[in-house]
Amino acid sequence: MPSGQHNGPVSDDRTPAGLAAWLVAADGPRQDAREVLAATPKDPLAAGGALRRRHPDLAADQAAAVLEQATLAALAADRYGITEPLLLTRDGLEAATRPAVAARRARLLISSGARRVVDLTAGLGFDARSFAAAGLDVVAVERDPVTAAYLRHNCPTVQVIESDATDATVLADLLGGLGPEDVVFVDPARRDPAGPRDRATGRARPERDPERWSPPWSFVATLPHPRIAAKASPGFTPPPHWAAEWVSIDRTLVECTAYSWSAIASARQAVVLSPGLETLVPVTTSSLAVAADLGAWIHEPDPAVLRAGALASLAEQEGLLAVDPASTWLTGDRPSTSPALRSHLVVERLTGSERQQRRRLADLDVRRATVKCRDVAAEPGKVLRGLGLTEGPGLVLALTRHDGQAITLLVEPAAAR
Repeated sequence: MPSGQHNGPVSDDRTPAGLAAWLVAADGPRQDAREVLAATPKDPLAAGGALRRRHPDLAADQAAAVLEQATLAALAADRYGITEPLLLTRDGLEAATRPAVAARRARLLISSGARRVVDLTAGLGFDARSFAAAGLDVVAVERDPVTAAYLRHNCPTVQVIESDATDATVLADLLGGLGPEDVVFVDPARRDPAGPRDRATGRARPERDPERWSPPWSFVATLPHPRIAAKASPGFTPPPHWAAEWVSIDRTLVECTAYSWSAIASARQAVVLSPGLETLVPVTTSSLAVAADLGAWIHEPDPAVLRAGALASLAEQEGLLAVDPASTWLTGDRPSTSPALRSHLVVERLTGSERQQRRRLADLDVRRATVKCRDVAAEPGKVLRGLGLTEGPGLVLALTRHDGQAITLLVEPAAAR
């Protein structure tokens, strides 16, 4: 592309909406920004200089805007695996639905008979895109003009309505076009862009009170339609009459989805997503049997299983026993192949004082380890220092409970064998 030429109009409108409209049309500068940032990912000043040499007619705010888009695109790809050339905001990206989760939700809605979805809080369109890609007819609602402009760009096949879905008249019009098997989807904002931010990450702090979400849970729960699907934080517990699943990817618990009807096989379940595979663990009436003695292996459940309360049913499925009633570990005589578990071979149970454990680890030539201490109150760094170890991959120190007592197990992950 010749220097100074770009694909998109030169706009004098410096309002946020005007800059957003310019950004939507500025394909050339956006692509060039991604290229120069990729060439100098650790030097944003150099990237800015390279971009201005390619496009000397760009105003400062326009150059900053396309560079910010390039930065957010790199973050979206690294953190969420989102590689499409979308228009993003930092706060919107923090609330992004992982593509695999959104695709699963879309499949669930179709299998339940839905043909149309009204997304009342569409944002940048991560879920709306997946709904549309799955073949659903989608109406996406967004009240912020800038975000709505990005939403139209990100979801070109979706009907976008720029409005506030909590307005009674607007809501009545939206719901009036739905059939009984169609779905209303809501993803309440749980972070206030104008609120306090985490000092380390700069991210807006999450709001844990459902009545302080935007819109609040009471609005979601009283929507006058038989089928509501709501995305919520993993810490949320829906009312008993709502079906719910807790979803993890790469052993990271990412969200809870609540359904006002029986959209899923179990009223409560864990969903463990791995490449090309969905592992479902329903919550059942099984009781958790406890081992009198430890087996040769202990197994760490996926966090979605623990959050859903599905540990007992997973143990029953896999023929395993709990290490202790107060432990989140399971035990058995062989490794498990379930994606919902990580298996560890028990190398040794460390006993005695801290000094004696330290000496034993030295005898075993153990110099580094990872500490897992969900079941006891301990600081991993302090544990490692006390035992003369450094943090590192390989062996694991599992601090848990057995027979009512705190224990320390030196274990080796099956993946490391």
